[in-house]
Amino acid sequence: MLENPLRERNFKMSLILMKKIFESLPKNQYWSIHLLEYKHLKGGSKYTCRLIELEPDGRLNKLIQDISELYTGEKGKKRLSRYNDVRNYDGTCSGTTIYKIPFEESDVVVDLDALFEGITNSDVECNPFEIKPQAYILCGRLLIDGKEHQIKLISMNSPITILKNKFMNKKGKFKEIKEKILNLRTSINAVIYDKDIYMLDMSVEPLFNMERSYKNKCNKAVERIEHLDIVSDIDTFKSIATTGHNPRSFAAFSEGKMNLLGNVKSRAVVCQRFGIPLTQDRKFDTTKKENADKLVKVLCNKAMWDIIEENSVEVDGLKTWQR
Repeated sequence: MLENPLRERNFKMSLILMKKIFESLPKNQYWSIHLLEYKHLKGGSKYTCRLIELEPDGRLNKLIQDISELYTGEKGKKRLSRYNDVRNYDGTCSGTTIYKIPFEESDVVVDLDALFEGITNSDVECNPFEIKPQAYILCGRLLIDGKEHQIKLISMNSPITILKNKFMNKKGKFKEIKEKILNLRTSINAVIYDKDIYMLDMSVEPLFNMERSYKNKCNKAVERIEHLDIVSDIDTFKSIATTGHNPRSFAAFSEGKMNLLGNVKSRAVVCQRFGIPLTQDRKFDTTKKENADKLVKVLCNKAMWDIIEENSVEVDGLKTWQR
């Protein structure tokens, strides 16, 4: 949720920034390309990379040119133009939104250090066809607004594949291609600008282990709610909040709203407008699952009051109204 006009302006600037990045890609002639394999373990995430080279000379720069054209050129119908806003990652899945995970001022935990370490220690000797990469990553530097920035482009399409029903010409006959090949698609799913992550779609969630992040946030929020003692049945609330689709909703959990609900008057307003009953001791009655689910929506910016029709409504996500 965007909380002030300055922050709203910053997100408008983020859309402009994305355009500048994709337009500037061909200006850098020094890119590296890495196959990327990842595993998420109890002790943390592990990223294994294999540095590769393309032939003939200049072929990698041609790939970069194609990516730039796809997102900003007429040939690619300016794919970047499909996005109309940037917002902090909140668990929603809008196809017209770029979701940002800022390096600073974010309670969404992503282990970027592990990813950067994997890139730095990228292997140059192992057989690339013996690993199982789930993505590939392009690394370079760009001059944006007079300052140099590290840029990483991530494509989540598996780069190693076996073609089916594909043949090549050999002495007048067509021989089936059975060998593994390297397939580098031009679709980009995430951009890392220095240490800020911009997710162009949800396919990068597994790479950054977002499920673990929002589940951790959910568990911490439930602990705080239990400490505030604002629900009558914490066990039922905990069961509803931490299962199904609800943990994902906690990516947009509002601690400010939770603190306000520590006030009896605020709870009375929520009771009246969203139909979550209060007990005699003025706690939310969460003995019924539907009440617990409604409270999750209120706390996670999924419940709003329509001031025109004076009616409660469920929404996907929020941002500040532009006057």
